[in-house]
Amino acid sequence: MGRFGRTEVLRRVTQLVSLAAGNLYIKGWADASIYTGGSKMFCIPGLHCYSCPSSVLACPMGSIQSMVSSDGFLGGLASGRPDALAILGILGFLLAIGFIAGRVACGWICPFGMLQELLYKIPSPKIEVPASWRAGKYLVLVLFVFLLPMTLRAVPGAGGDPWFCKVICPAGTLEAGWPLVMMSGGEVFQTGFLFTWKSAVLILVILWSITSKRPFCRVLCPLGAFWGLSGKLSVFRMRVDDSCIDCSKCRTVCPVDIAIHLDPSSAECIRCGRCIGECPVDAIHHTARAGVETNR
Repeated sequence: MGRFGRTEVLRRVTQLVSLAAGNLYIKGWADASIYTGGSKMFCIPGLHCYSCPSSVLACPMGSIQSMVSSDGFLGGLASGRPDALAILGILGFLLAIGFIAGRVACGWICPFGMLQELLYKIPSPKIEVPASWRAGKYLVLVLFVFLLPMTLRAVPGAGGDPWFCKVICPAGTLEAGWPLVMMSGGEVFQTGFLFTWKSAVLILVILWSITSKRPFCRVLCPLGAFWGLSGKLSVFRMRVDDSCIDCSKCRTVCPVDIAIHLDPSSAECIRCGRCIGECPVDAIHHTARAGVETNR
């Protein structure tokens, strides 16, 4: 087994171990319940729904929306109210990961990212995602995670809604929406237009993932946008040496379809290491030297 194969095995094992560690409440699948213990105060570094029957951790994007949509959030933040200040802990947790290693959690931990990679292995015509579409996830982050939850109120004076979770997040539909509706027979968790809409979004993302490399991560994921921005300044990054021969094999194996030899500091890079093992001249490396991008 070559270096490429060893890295992939290690990455898959890490993803599976992370998935198992975040889903220890097996009882939830037996009685359609949601774990509400103390560990739900902490977030998994990835997109994984709070309401998944087996989840013992919270989703960082869901937690942020829950806080910013609460009544009087901005006032509470200005006055130092503890429940409002809790968002600083979540943002600090995410920023720490981003500034250390960019989107490394996308490549090594996030369960929904792993699912998209596995779906792409299904034989089918393959379609490239236009580079310009990658800006979509920054719009989703600003609009659906922050602005709409903070400002849109169905009832004046009441709290807002977690709009990303409510109308977009396919991970929530797959891990919580569908299972809970099926297990309750529609008696506890009602279906309607919103459930149909979210189901359609999930089905489209699944089909898209079969034909394109990690499309949700690249175009719509607000967590990837957050880590991508901080990853531009991360300590742990990529380096490409002068020995690079511009063969583009790195892009061929890249799960997010970037040419790392042209842009080692790309905000899209998930630090998976596949390009390192594939490079025929060993020109690509991880480096922990801040500010180093390329020696070319």
